[in-house]
Amino acid sequence: MKIGGLAVAVLILLGIGTVGLIYTRTDVPDPNALKTDQIATIYYADGKTVLDRVGSTNRTDVPLAKVPDYVRNAVLAAENRSFYTDPGISPTGIARAALNNVKGGDLQGGSTITQQYVKNQFTNGDRTFSRKFKELFVTVKLDKQYSKDQILEWYLNTIYFGRGAYGIEAASQVYFGRPVSKLSVAQGAVLASSIRSPALYDPQSHPDAAKARWKFVLDGMVSMGKLSQADETKQKYPPVRKKTSGTADDVRKTWVGHVEDQVLDELDQAGFSQARLNQEGLRVVTTIDKRAQDAAVNAVQETFADQKSPDPAKQLRQALVAVQPQTGNVLAYWGGPNGLGTDYAQSWRQAGSAFKPYVLATALTQTLDPETPDDKKISVYKTYDGSSPQTFNGTEVANSEGGQCNPCSVMDAMRRSVNTVFYRMGIDAGPANVADTAHKMGIPAERPNGQKTLQEKDGTTQAGISIGQYEVRTIDQAQGYGVFAAGGVLHPAHFVAKVVDSTGKVVYQHEDKASRALDPKVANDVTYSMKPVAAASEDPLADGRESASKTGTQQYLDTGGNSDAWMVGFTPKVSSAVWVGTDKPQAMTTVQGNQVYGRTLPGLTWQRFMNNFLTGTPEDELTDEVEVNPSFRPAPQVTATRAEPSPTPEPTRTRHRKPRPTRSPTPQPTTEPTPTSTPGEPTQTPSPTPKPTRTRTGPPLPPGSP
Repeated sequence: MKIGGLAVAVLILLGIGTVGLIYTRTDVPDPNALKTDQIATIYYADGKTVLDRVGSTNRTDVPLAKVPDYVRNAVLAAENRSFYTDPGISPTGIARAALNNVKGGDLQGGSTITQQYVKNQFTNGDRTFSRKFKELFVTVKLDKQYSKDQILEWYLNTIYFGRGAYGIEAASQVYFGRPVSKLSVAQGAVLASSIRSPALYDPQSHPDAAKARWKFVLDGMVSMGKLSQADETKQKYPPVRKKTSGTADDVRKTWVGHVEDQVLDELDQAGFSQARLNQEGLRVVTTIDKRAQDAAVNAVQETFADQKSPDPAKQLRQALVAVQPQTGNVLAYWGGPNGLGTDYAQSWRQAGSAFKPYVLATALTQTLDPETPDDKKISVYKTYDGSSPQTFNGTEVANSEGGQCNPCSVMDAMRRSVNTVFYRMGIDAGPANVADTAHKMGIPAERPNGQKTLQEKDGTTQAGISIGQYEVRTIDQAQGYGVFAAGGVLHPAHFVAKVVDSTGKVVYQHEDKASRALDPKVANDVTYSMKPVAAASEDPLADGRESASKTGTQQYLDTGGNSDAWMVGFTPKVSSAVWVGTDKPQAMTTVQGNQVYGRTLPGLTWQRFMNNFLTGTPEDELTDEVEVNPSFRPAPQVTATRAEPSPTPEPTRTRHRKPRPTRSPTPQPTTEPTPTSTPGEPTQTPSPTPKPTRTRTGPPLPPGSP
């Protein structure tokens, strides 16, 4: 049997006698020996407090004859299209593993179906070269002693399909509620598409990625000659059953289920499938801080206790994510109350004004470039024409309630969320450059289905990016603002700290892949510009604790109602983002009939979380200096042209500090932006209705403020 150049070389080096001895003593594993009854334990960051347990014994074997040919072919199209003609091993995969072993890198390799079966049954997926070596002998012997049909039958009865299901019969019941013999072509392709990564291709958790993989499987069947092009065209992605809990205490039906999904996704990408977790009974230590998580859950539940709408379509949904800026540790995560439902922290929604800090970061970065023309260089004290409305390249943009601010400093524009200033700034900096900055700060360049972010289908980025036209996720915003808190360094958000086996040995340790996203001076000045926002929005932290933040409110089309509302902000210890919206973008209101704005329900949730989590911790002050173009001087105070009450100063702080120079103009009323409704452009509006009653440390806002 031909086994490839590398395998031959290995055999020669070992010597014929040694090879013969090893080959003789190598046993082919029994498919019934696979252990699936182990329980993997997931812990909070302290490594002692149990967060969740993962495990299942769901497995039912079936003879290959009961698996329709088109289901078998779907599996082959997904995992090993040359299964019936190849020698059972992948020489290139072994060679790659050997090379990476020498380099000290990850041991990855393209495995055949036979190798996958051997790995799961015999070597427990250990990521070592010795595992690849064992696979070589077992695979050769297995391929010699048994038929391809027998190997495929064993494989189909033992491979993990996700959702606690081992084997294709159990998977058929879990995903479609029917035996494998009754599956359709489309359904068989769904199951086949999940094998590569059950967590990352789950139809409920990652629908876009699942559908893309499903199409890959169908295309493979066509290329193999097992499905006609005409029949592929007729296929529609089938309905899939919702997830059900496989844990004894049913915690998946709570917020814990969303954390579990993120942990399993991350482990899957690191080479630790749920099948391996179950087989080896591994212990997973997460980054979730119990105090932070409790604060997050309480903040959401307290704020929305009186917001239970009888109409599910109008029910307000929330997401809250908190990360540690210096490490990327996800400290708290709320994707919704039902872990078997939608994870709203992973939902893509328009950012509104909460995207404006990325615009300022781009403009300041260009200011540090000596090649940038002087008239394009800025400072947080530079003034713009903030009058409203204005027309930019044929697009009319307006400020909230026609608010005027001319001349308007960047500091004023950030605090008052003046649309016309940031729209002009974004055009000057270049919309594509703003997108590039956001990507460097952790906003993914593409979604799981391959769709590019922060751009149109033709690859261009519109100027509306400056006021939040494009969609982001709550976790992205927490991570992105964390870059400002970390002095311009991106520490990618992650959920897993380490994995420990039953003997206490650490088999996986997270490695921080930090990168410089912004110049420290730029991070400093954007932070400085956002310091007044929380107080101006009536969401200051307790006891005068400093924060930097930004609200965002997205109007739904031209309805006058808001579809998305944000509050994102940070201290040196924690960066957190809160989103409020509905299942599908629409004009939303509270059950009391009030509009929802960034400073209302999201702001109150953010404030409660931050206060509860930070209470009793040392207070770290934010920057008091401007570092980019510090020679600029604050612009003189300008009174808004429309009639409104005199602004109320920021609340008196109880801490004792050294006097600081006043660098920003006297606070003015905050306004949420409202660009005139233009096709393709985002719109935001101020709150015309009273906010919920709150206990605050700051003063009331003047009428007309959001």
